[in-house]
Amino acid sequence: MAWIAGDRVVLRAWEREDVQTCWEAAQNADASGQRLRDWHEPPRSLYQREQEFETFQTDADPSVVRMIIEADGRAVGDIDLFHIETRDRNALVGLGIWRAEDRDRGYGTDAVRAVLRWAFRHLNLRRIELSVEPGNTRAVHVYKKLGFIIEGCRREHHYDDGCYRDDLIMAVLHREFEATDNGAAP
Repeated sequence: MAWIAGDRVVLRAWEREDVQTCWEAAQNADASGQRLRDWHEPPRSLYQREQEFETFQTDADPSVVRMIIEADGRAVGDIDLFHIETRDRNALVGLGIWRAEDRDRGYGTDAVRAVLRWAFRHLNLRRIELSVEPGNTRAVHVYKKLGFIIEGCRREHHYDDGCYRDDLIMAVLHREFEATDNGAAP
């Protein structure tokens, strides 16, 4: 199994059983009664998710790297690098910790740090960008700790729960990340 090691997590390729684990987690609501993620997509059956997995396996997009976040021997979330631009050496990153009980345990921070190390040091990317809701203060704090800088706000960018919501655009350059990586060897 190919993997990328963080301090607390391992990032590895998706396997068939991860599809069901992810789907099961998506069936649960968080404390506010909302789905944990994918608020912008209609619900999909396990069969549909399995078909998507098969398609991704047989017709993979070279500009996307999808990985499972594994902690304590089990899948706890996923992290993706996408829109990887080899000419301009940049990409977007997306993260999801599937269950509420796995949040606030450092898994997301460690997963983002591990994927940034890999993206900057092995893929030779120069810039990684993400978007996050301004109200997601935990995530904004983590991203800042890893060197991300708020570059702007897309006002009323997406519709959720009856209203339009903003997205913060944050990005980190390779040199900015290395300055925050606690002296880890590049």
